[in-house]
Amino acid sequence: MSYQVNVAPSSASISSSSSVSDEEDDRLSDWASSLGEARQTKSLFDETILPTPEAALEHDANIWDFKLNETCQKLGLDMFGRIRLINLIRNAGLTKDQIDALSPTDQLFKDDNLLKPVIPDDPLLQYDPDDSWSDDEDISQPPQSDAGPSQTQPASTENSRVAQLEAELEQARKDLASMRTLISKTVGVEDDEQEDQSSPQIEGTGKGKGKAVERDDDTHYFHSYEENDIHEIMLKDTVRTVSYARFLLSNPQILIDAIVMDVGCGTGILSMLAAKAGAKHVYAIEASGLAVKARENIRRNGFADVITVIQGKVEDIQLPVKQVDVIVSEWMGYMLLYESMLDSVLVARDRFLAPGGLMAPSQTRLVISAITGERTWKERISFWPSVYGFDLSEMQGPAFEEGLTEVVDKEEVVTTEAVVRDINSHTATIKSLDFHSTFTLRSTSSSEVEIKAFLTHFDTFFSPVSGEVSHIPLEEDVDILPFGDDEYERPVQPLDHSDKGMKVSFTTGPRGKYTHWKQVVFLLRKPIVLKSNQQIVGRFFCKKSPTNSRELDVEIHYRVVEGGNGDVGEGAYDVQCYKVR
Repeated sequence: MSYQVNVAPSSASISSSSSVSDEEDDRLSDWASSLGEARQTKSLFDETILPTPEAALEHDANIWDFKLNETCQKLGLDMFGRIRLINLIRNAGLTKDQIDALSPTDQLFKDDNLLKPVIPDDPLLQYDPDDSWSDDEDISQPPQSDAGPSQTQPASTENSRVAQLEAELEQARKDLASMRTLISKTVGVEDDEQEDQSSPQIEGTGKGKGKAVERDDDTHYFHSYEENDIHEIMLKDTVRTVSYARFLLSNPQILIDAIVMDVGCGTGILSMLAAKAGAKHVYAIEASGLAVKARENIRRNGFADVITVIQGKVEDIQLPVKQVDVIVSEWMGYMLLYESMLDSVLVARDRFLAPGGLMAPSQTRLVISAITGERTWKERISFWPSVYGFDLSEMQGPAFEEGLTEVVDKEEVVTTEAVVRDINSHTATIKSLDFHSTFTLRSTSSSEVEIKAFLTHFDTFFSPVSGEVSHIPLEEDVDILPFGDDEYERPVQPLDHSDKGMKVSFTTGPRGKYTHWKQVVFLLRKPIVLKSNQQIVGRFFCKKSPTNSRELDVEIHYRVVEGGNGDVGEGAYDVQCYKVR
């Protein structure tokens, strides 16, 4: 990201006749230089970097007619309210008119998520408008005798310079103390230096007063999406990206003049597609640090006036508007529900979607089938017992306890498919995402086959209508369309337009083109021998892991029955449990 930088005038150099040693001189100069860089402050409204917070406030007053101190006084904001306001302006890109419309009773000024800096070490958050000390104030000079200037004037000048730097250091200490107070208020931790080190700690609890340590399932998850590699993989997944693009670009009647929310915007690709399709405004929500790159991507492509990037969890953020018309999100994980991002999308729906608003995608199905599993078995089980004549079985991973992310050839699938969860994004609840379902799989082979694994994949549907009427019945199959590997090299073209709108769907199963989601294989400790006239009946259980809500616990109960109608009745079932992580 490029910035316009206003360079501050350099300070007067210290005389070579200083009584301070050259080594001390270098240390003081380096310290002053570092302090100067640390005080550089970005404007609240543009990309200009100013040398100090005071200069940034003056810039915003002169260029944008916005006076932060006056606004804070008008709203009656304390130090924390002021910090929330600064972060809100930076995060949501508020204009002066939107700021003027705020009132002291707005819940935004009670939102502790706005205490988290949008810009790391933002000097404006540490700036105290009531502080009488300033870089620009003259340090008082020692009195001169009646006889005139002292013969040691150079040393006195040097002492004044040292005094100024000591004053700056003292101010830095005050700023640090303020930030400690802020951190304590934000995350509820206590200063280790003030804690009685001799006091006993309660096992399984936090420090000091024995508070339980809150489990954090989010930090690693969000950090993992800050790297470029995962986004390159997803963007090169043409099944995924082209399907979203075709739906957005082929349904202008939905997008034109609509307010859109993109939950988990990543690089900003879906937000830009929505803007290209005619959206009036798009709010791109991104909890990870990738929000900075997304904002720059959007600016580079000329959508900065149409798309606002807001960094934060959708559960916590506030919008400058009351509701949105469309929510778009690529929330699906391995086996559809891994990562539990759908929970956040449903929260966004309940908080922000207007009545009759549209969810994209509108529907997803989790599908199970049975496979020979020969290749996965050979790679995961048969490999380690005999490697160059040695038994390396100790190296074998927990293949029977975990769902394995694999690409499976369609020829390996030897049964019918069964939908174990059919999710309508308009009506689903978070509670409904923990579930169990029955299934029946009929042999599709004319001869006896050995089944070494179950397989799951998911199908995704986009409907141009909202609510229950958007739901596609189970009898209607997903589209299996061709996708080129190099389609990312050119703009996606809309499908032929229909007055009723265009439906779009895609599969991540073996019948379709490879996707980055692959499929999830569940190896069986005891393979199934299935005859052509037999079928597998069972129950599929899925819930969030109690130790990490981003992971899944899966339990599969199954048995083989002769022909019949496939009803899951009484009898002995084999049971196997897995982790998807």
